[in-house]
Order: sequence, then C-alpha cells, then structure tokens
Amino acid sequence: MPAIFAPYPALRLLLQVIAGLLCGTMLLVSLEVWLYSALFFFIVLSCALLYEYIGRKEPFPLPLTAFAYSLFVVCAFAAYSDYLVHYQSKAGLLRYSGKEVIVYGRVADRPERTEKGVTWKMEAEELFFEGRTITLHERLKVFMRAPAGEKIRMAYGDRIRVKGQIAAIPGAANRGEFDPRYYAMLQQVRVQLYCPGPWLVLHDGRNSLNAFERFVVQPVYAYVVRSVETLIPPGEERKLVRGVLLGEKEVLTEEVFDAFKRTGTAHVLAVSGFNVALLALGIHVCLQRVKVTAQGRWISFLLIAFILLVFSYVTGNSASVKRAAIMSVVLLGGETLGRKAFAVNSLAASDVIILFIDPLDLFNPGFLMTNAAVLAILLVYPLFYGTDKKDEGVWRWIWRFLLSSFFVSLAAIIGVSPVIAYYFGTFSLVSLVANLPVVLFSTLLMYALMPMLLLNLVSGYLASFFAMSGYLFAWLTLQSALFFSKLPFASIELKPDMIEVAIYYAVLTVAGWHLYKKTWGRLAITLLLGLNLFFWYSFLTAREQGRGVVTVNLGKNLAVLFATHGETVVIDAGTRSRDVERVMRQVSEYRLAEPVAAVQFFSPDSLVGMVPVKRHLQQQENSLALASMVIVRPEEKVLKLWSRERSLLLISGTSRLKEDELCKADVVLLWVYRFAEKQRQEISSWLNYARPKQCIIIPGSFLTLQQKEDLIRFAAAHPELQIRSKTRQIVIR
Repeated sequence: MPAIFAPYPALRLLLQVIAGLLCGTMLLVSLEVWLYSALFFFIVLSCALLYEYIGRKEPFPLPLTAFAYSLFVVCAFAAYSDYLVHYQSKAGLLRYSGKEVIVYGRVADRPERTEKGVTWKMEAEELFFEGRTITLHERLKVFMRAPAGEKIRMAYGDRIRVKGQIAAIPGAANRGEFDPRYYAMLQQVRVQLYCPGPWLVLHDGRNSLNAFERFVVQPVYAYVVRSVETLIPPGEERKLVRGVLLGEKEVLTEEVFDAFKRTGTAHVLAVSGFNVALLALGIHVCLQRVKVTAQGRWISFLLIAFILLVFSYVTGNSASVKRAAIMSVVLLGGETLGRKAFAVNSLAASDVIILFIDPLDLFNPGFLMTNAAVLAILLVYPLFYGTDKKDEGVWRWIWRFLLSSFFVSLAAIIGVSPVIAYYFGTFSLVSLVANLPVVLFSTLLMYALMPMLLLNLVSGYLASFFAMSGYLFAWLTLQSALFFSKLPFASIELKPDMIEVAIYYAVLTVAGWHLYKKTWGRLAITLLLGLNLFFWYSFLTAREQGRGVVTVNLGKNLAVLFATHGETVVIDAGTRSRDVERVMRQVSEYRLAEPVAAVQFFSPDSLVGMVPVKRHLQQQENSLALASMVIVRPEEKVLKLWSRERSLLLISGTSRLKEDELCKADVVLLWVYRFAEKQRQEISSWLNYARPKQCIIIPGSFLTLQQKEDLIRFAAAHPELQIRSKTRQIVIR
C-alpha cells in the first residue's frame, strides 16, 4: 500500500485534509477540543522533527513524526471546518430575523438579475437598528425587487446602505429539491435581507476595488461587454455568448434551459472549468514556440497564470472557474519546473489548495463533479483508447479525433453520472451522444470568440468575421441541444443514495484495475458481484408503497397528492410547465402509486392537462370516479375526495364553509384570505360541526401582519389546525 501512494504525496495530504473536514462538520466535538488537539499534535510534531534534525540522520521519518503530522493536519482542518459551519457570533444578523434594519457594507459579488429583481451577496460592516449602530463582519444575501426593464447602477466592490427585513434563508421547499440554506451555508451565508425597491439602497460614493480590479479587471470586463453588444446580434445566441465569456446567467427561455438540462449539457450555458481548460489550452498551444528554453517556459507559465487570473475575475470569480484555474496553474507549474508530473498528484495538489482557501467546497456538487470527471478522464479514458500515434491521412486523423472525443465524453459520463444523479435526481440517456455536437460547437464558439476580442482592438471589420462564426456556432450549440432534448426518454429520474454511489465507485475502481491488468475472468466476477450488491441492497432497503396526503410547495401556490395503495390523484400543477415536473418528482420521492388522474382547483386547465395521467378533471367538470376513490366538485373552489381509508376536502375562503355533509372530511385544506372576527366565527362554528382530524390553513397573500399573527394564535388554540409553510411539506400517512 505505501508503494502505491509513493508518487502521490499530494494525494496522501488530500486524504488527510478530507478526513479532517468530515470530522469537523459531522462529529459533535467542540471547537476548543479540535484547537487543543491540533496544538498538542503540532508540539509533538515539532519535537519529533527537532529530534530527527539533531540526532537522527535517516532518509525516512520516524513513525511518531508521520503519525503526529497526519493527526495535526486532520485536527487543524477539523477546527477550520467546525468554525465555518457551527460557529455563529452572538451579535450576528440572525438575531434580527423578522426586523427591519439598515445594513452598511460592500457588494461582495456581481449582482445578478432574476425575473423579479436583483440579488447579490454583501459583506456587512455596520447594522443600524432602533437608533443603535452595531459593528459586525458577516456575509448576507440581499434581494432587491426591481422592474424587469429598470437599469440597476450597482457593481462589485460598491459600498452601499440597504434597508430591508432580515430573515433566515429557507430550506428546500420539497423533498429532494435544491436547498438554498445548504447552498448558502457552503458560501458562509446564513441570513438574507429583503429590500422592496431601489429607493431603499443608498450608494456611499466609494468603491473598495483594489488596483488590480480597478485598472485591469474592470476595463477588460467593459471591453468584452462592449464587443459582444456591438458584434453579436441580439437573441438567445448573444445570451449564450455572454454566459461563455462573462459568466452572466441571463434568463434564457424555459425551453432552452430545459433542453440543456435534459441532455446533460447544461455546463456550456455558463462559465465553468470547461471554458477555463479551453482558454488555457489555446494559450498553451500559441506559446509553444516560446517554451524551448527555461526562461521561455517561465514567461509562458506566468503569462498563462496572469490571463487565467484576469479571466477568473472578469467572470465573477465563480467557484468552478477558480477550481479550474488553480488546477490549470498547478498542472502547468509542474511542467515548468521540469519535473515528472503525475496527473493524479497534480489534481490532488490543486484540491488541497482549493480546500485550504474554502474548506466547505468539499461539499459543493460542482467540486465533486469536477474531480469525478477529471479523474475518470485521467484513469478510465486510457483503458478505452490507446495513445499510440501513427502517420495517417486527413480522414483517418479526423476519425481518430472523433473517436477520441467520444471516449473522453464516455469516461467523463462514467465518472460524473452518479454524482449528478445523487444531487439532482436525473440521468440523461442521450448525454453521451448529445455532448459530442454540443461540446464540439461550444468549443469552436470559444475559439471563435478569442480572436474576435483580440482583433476588435485594431479592426472591428476583421473581428466581425469571427463574430459571425461565433454566432453560427452558438446557434448550432442551441439547436443541437434542442434536437436531442426532444428525443423520447432523453432523461429519466434516478436518485441513488450515498451507499449506492459508494458501491458504484468501489466496483468501478476494482473493475478498472482488472481491465488494466486484462484479467477478464476477475473483471466479469467483479461486475457480477456489483450487480448483486445493487440488487440485494435495493431489495433489503425497499420501502412499502406510500399513501396518504402530501402537499407540494410551489412558491405561493400549492399542489396536493392524494394516494391510495393503487392510485394517486394530482390536485393542481402550479402556474408554470416546470411545476408539473416538480409535482411528478414528489410522487417518486414519496414512493406513491402511479398517478391516474389530475384535478383542477386553482391551476389553469392547460397546465393540468400537461400532467402525464390518463384522466383529467377540468374546471367545468364536477365529478370523477376512479377504482379506489371518488372526486366531486359541489361548487366553485370546493373539492372533495373519498377513498376507503380517508376523505379530503379542499375549500377556498371561509365564506364557503357550511354545515353540510359535503363540507366534512378527515383532512381539510382551507384557504383563508381575511381573518377578522367574522372569519374567526365561521371557522369555529364549522370546526364544531365537521370535527376534522386535521385541517391545514393556507394563509392568503393579502393578509396583514396583524391578521397573520391572530391566525397563528387561533391555530395554536386548536390542535387540529396547522398553518401551511412554504418551505415545509405536510405529509399525512
């Protein structure tokens, strides 16, 4: 085992760093214990090194030295991660949750426009509340509501004052969906501030940019924006170009976004490690003539590092770009030093640097996907495709290039697919084929844009030829993704747990070793054993089919799943086509029976009709009979469902509550739009008559703050009442 890791010292260090980060975030050990442990092992390590320096001249360190070194690294990184995850200042912003405050600080990233406003991260320095000024140092997320066409005069580095309401960042709205709280925690952000509009933002007049950002990054960014706006025609192609060059996540149409997502090619929509690798490779090839001498190699290395640094800043310093830039610099640095470079060791060294800068990046899906893809290309690709080169004709060379690209994509998909499935719950069946044209055209797009930007410095006319080429490749990229996304079964739902992912990578590692050694019998045994492990694990952990009532949060809207042992009914489907997919995904998450009908309550008939079921109850229809349940609509905005086990009632507005058999049910969902004395009496009288086992109250958007507080107190006095939360599902078995 030591011989295996001998050429990989950075890999050994990386394993120790990862162990420390996992211990610090998962073990319930206080920060003081980690700090004292790190100090203790540092003292032991120092004494051991001093002893070896004075009285022992051996090529290998003492076992005590290696042991103390390893535990020092583990404890130090455990303390580091424990501080970032669990430590919160008592004077932090979270204590002001629900209160209106004024925050002064620095814009910490590039503001991004969304459909409803602008969002950015801010490094708070002062807090003004009830006439007091409180000094603090904490990051927060700010959302400012703004009209779609309004221009926002705000940039990275500006010092501003913002007035708004502090709130904790919510968790995932539904099971298995994106968790804003977890994502913000990885960026060391725990609170958000809601600002109603630009009139509550005051610029300080100062900018905290350093000289490099002011005199290099900002002019380059302005030049790139001006060149794109001048040379690329408006449309989806320009948005793609701005995403590739600047990392700006402009709002693409829902159809385009879903097309890239379904085909597993969404990585080309914005700046990522792929773009950095293309840029580094292009510069590396252009500077080959300079690298014939040691001095030329150092000049080339420093120039590439500087360009990657500028590119990282211009694109907003996103985590994926920083990761790729550091990896590129480490790999090129080994070549510049003239040492034999092991690619896996260089990858591990870059990971150590990344985790030292931001330890929580270990839990970022992007970090894991990047490493899985790169490691698979380094280790799996050579097993599929040899590196021997022959003097061949043009057509043979083109064929080998296409074949090589295919196996590179295959290796990357083998490595990264389990991570994508674990975090996002999907697997693209066409990603292997779709990535070939999409990645090819996006690569040509990147290489057309680089000379466009260079030539535009001297001649806009010459630059326009490359701009038109870039526009063509952007169009081909978009059309390729749209074409493959329309194929049947382009994407399937697949969400393995952590044990299944571990089994996959363990089997892949052993199988890869036997494939390398060409021990075909053992390879077959490994694959069969892996299939058996998957089967028996799935068999032993299989859960009983779910049933009951499950709410699905869709922002302000709500969908409901009503399931028996044999069938499921979907009630409402939100307001967008994407909401339909979210609702159907919850059927899989809770292992409910196959949906057989969709019922309209608030959603338009057009969306309800998009739910992939056999039968639909539209707005003008009043009843529907199924094998295990009956559905009736007694009047507008009243819906009742019966099954053998329970009944469900949905009713909009307290004025529709009646002392009638059709207004009685085991589970009731009641929408309340006002809550005064009249509504209190209506609900109380109905509760005494209907006596539901559980009643879920959905507050309307126009309830005043006082009415919401009164409604919460009223619900607290009645154990059968429950207030709906936009970030917590209600499950009734």
